Amino acid sequence: MNMPLMLDLTDKKVVIVGGGKIATRRVQTLLDYTTLIHVVSPTLTETIEQLVKTKCITYSNKCFEPQDIDDADFVIAATNDQKINEEVMHALPRHALFNHAGQAELGNVTFPNIFKRNRLTIGVSTEGASPKLGQRIIKNLEHTYTEDYADYVQFLYESRQYIKALRIEPSDKQALLEQILSEKYLDETKQHEFIRWLKSQVK
Repeated sequence: MNMPLMLDLTDKKVVIVGGGKIATRRVQTLLDYTTLIHVVSPTLTETIEQLVKTKCITYSNKCFEPQDIDDADFVIAATNDQKINEEVMHALPRHALFNHAGQAELGNVTFPNIFKRNRLTIGVSTEGASPKLGQRIIKNLEHTYTEDYADYVQFLYESRQYIKALRIEPSDKQALLEQILSEKYLDETKQHEFIRWLKSQVK
């Protein structure tokens, strides 16, 4: 049974073995979370080639060797060769997280379908039962949490910082945090008014 977690990959080195379509999808997802992405593969898709050229990621033009992942914090086996994927799995450093793109159950990390609106991130996983259902749920979320939520979640974040700084009782802080969950604060004007009020209260 998988437990959902949010990981900070900012300073973690990710090594992806493989340069095809699946590797491309993994790279595109991870670029939102880290710049330390290294691809090992004798061939690349055009998308990955462009990312290498623009120095968004690094690349080794070679077949996989165990030493390629010696210093990796997160390893992804994403080739279409089962034998190579198994070699990657057996060469894993003890501390490394591992995603097997072809057989998720062989790794300790899976990639959910991800929905983002600025600071709001929602991951949906069916644990391999039906990735298409996960995609459908994400589509439904897009209608529920519209573009307005990007600004709204940022407003919630800023408000929380000011509320934490207020010299008031904890119960009053909780009341304010509850107050801004009201749908009226989806309105940008209401957001600005509340932030101005909070600034006037912080001394």
